[in-house]
Amino acid sequence: MPVNMNFFRLQNWFSGFNGVKHRFYTTLVRGGFGAMGRSCVVQVPMRCTNPGRIFLGDRVFVGADAWIDCFATPDEKLSPRIDVGDDTMIGYHSHIMAIGHLKIGKHVLIADKVYISDNMHSFEDVGKPIMEQGLTHRPVEIEDEVWLGENVCVLPGVRIGRHSVVGCNSVVTKDIPPYCVAAGAPAKIIRRYDSTTRQWNRVTV
Repeated sequence: MPVNMNFFRLQNWFSGFNGVKHRFYTTLVRGGFGAMGRSCVVQVPMRCTNPGRIFLGDRVFVGADAWIDCFATPDEKLSPRIDVGDDTMIGYHSHIMAIGHLKIGKHVLIADKVYISDNMHSFEDVGKPIMEQGLTHRPVEIEDEVWLGENVCVLPGVRIGRHSVVGCNSVVTKDIPPYCVAAGAPAKIIRRYDSTTRQWNRVTV
């Protein structure tokens, strides 16, 4: 037991060192963003395309190995931009990509390995390879206080309402109203908050 305890103390010491490393990395990348608010943390490493079009509020956390893409399409019809509100957490290994305006609100909790995109490949022309058909865009907005569980996939054209929860491994293909719990692939509402009774009630799917 003492040996194990010593090992965990050593591990915790290295964790403290990693904290210093992440703060230093945040300082290095700060100038590359369109904006970065106070007390943000961007962990090492972060893969990022066009960081000048990404705007972070105050106290935003971006976990290690996050991949955030913000890029213009070849025809430049859209102006890519990603906004992330104050006190939002983006988990480890998450992937967020936008060719238009993708908005994430305040106090949003995004767990690890979450995928969010406002675009997808066109595929309708069967006589042409999908990779040559370009991208289609539909705006995405995640409102304040939303919680996305691990491995959630949010597809183009979706709005997730305030204080809603999306369960792990769910695929969000349609809007989710405020104050709801959704789960499944495709995600469906399974609970809804009743402001009169102040209770979360089950919804029959």
